[in-house]
Amino acid sequence: MDKFDRAIIGLLTQNARLPLSQIGREIGLSRTSVAERLQRLEDNKVIEAYTIKLGEASPSTVVCAYFQMTFSPFKIERLLDSITAIAEIKHCQALSGEVDLMAYIEVQSMDQLNQVRNQLEQLPDLQRLITCPVLEKVK
Repeated sequence: MDKFDRAIIGLLTQNARLPLSQIGREIGLSRTSVAERLQRLEDNKVIEAYTIKLGEASPSTVVCAYFQMTFSPFKIERLLDSITAIAEIKHCQALSGEVDLMAYIEVQSMDQLNQVRNQLEQLPDLQRLITCPVLEKVK
């Protein structure tokens, strides 16, 4: 990945609907060259998807929360399939320290939040599960 690939990713991160011709003008490449690079980035799984980001005026209410999980023993390979099977988990990171995993979820209701929590409670070797609902987005 070179400076042009990074520039393409940076521009698409800001606006995934940016026309290839505009990307080319901004980084100094032809539309065809941008299209070829973009296809390569997709083929190599550098870019997996193009999404939208809902604004505050969106009619759908989203409930967000973080789950802190501690296991004994902590064996990430035993958890991967279970964690990836829960579609509501948007991000999940393994940590060092007192907490082994931190998962971020987005659901449409508190009832769905509780359903996800119930799924997480079934994970093997789970010792502690703390739910931290998001009250307000700061940044």
